[in-house]
Amino acid sequence: MRRRAASAACIALLLLAGGAMSACSASVDIEAPGKELMDQAHQAANEALVAAATTGLQALQATGAVTEDAVRDALEKAGAAEVETRVVGDSLLFGAEVSGGCVYGSVGASGTVSIDLGGVNAHGGCIREE
Repeated sequence: MRRRAASAACIALLLLAGGAMSACSASVDIEAPGKELMDQAHQAANEALVAAATTGLQALQATGAVTEDAVRDALEKAGAAEVETRVVGDSLLFGAEVSGGCVYGSVGASGTVSIDLGGVNAHGGCIREE
């Protein structure tokens, strides 16, 4: 829906201005993941969820209990919804819906937890490629 609104705005701008396609293409680039796709109000509102999820995921790592089900449970307990997981190499990737976008990241076998907020991916979901 956001893409349609941005596309409609670009078409209207093009009709009024008679060109300037490059300005529209830059503002409609929602294929790339990143924080710019989640407004600051939603980022701030989701910081407590990120903190709780980070704590939960780090606790899983400390006990050696990192499984797809355990990661899903930790993220849902923190407040995320529609959690997706996938194992890639020695990392477990995750993505989940939150207010205004997605929380996504990975839990690595080397003891790292990566977690961030942003917009949906190119396929409309929240899980990212590593």
